[in-house]
Amino acid sequence: MNLTKKPSECISKDEIRHQIDIIDKEIIALFALRFQYVSEIVKYKNDAESVVAQDRKDHVIKVRGEWAENHGLDKDTFEQIYRFLVDHNIGKELEILGRRPQTPKGA
Repeated sequence: MNLTKKPSECISKDEIRHQIDIIDKEIIALFALRFQYVSEIVKYKNDAESVVAQDRKDHVIKVRGEWAENHGLDKDTFEQIYRFLVDHNIGKELEILGRRPQTPKGA
């Protein structure tokens, strides 16, 4: 990431906003990369239950909340963010699964 200043080195709102824009652009790029993996994992799932994977979903959300808390962030906020993200991705996975040709059972 090409941050030009640390937060404490910024001397104006514009400088701070510029640094935030750099960070947000990187966050979006990382979400896009994450979604590429989400799209690929559907190859290894055969039905809606395996897409939803409720135990995995619950674990991911809990752990991301813990990671946020370890960085001094609000655990509940980041659990909500990841719950939204994971639910969105589940919807996209279900769309992909629905477009994939289904193999007949027993084949």
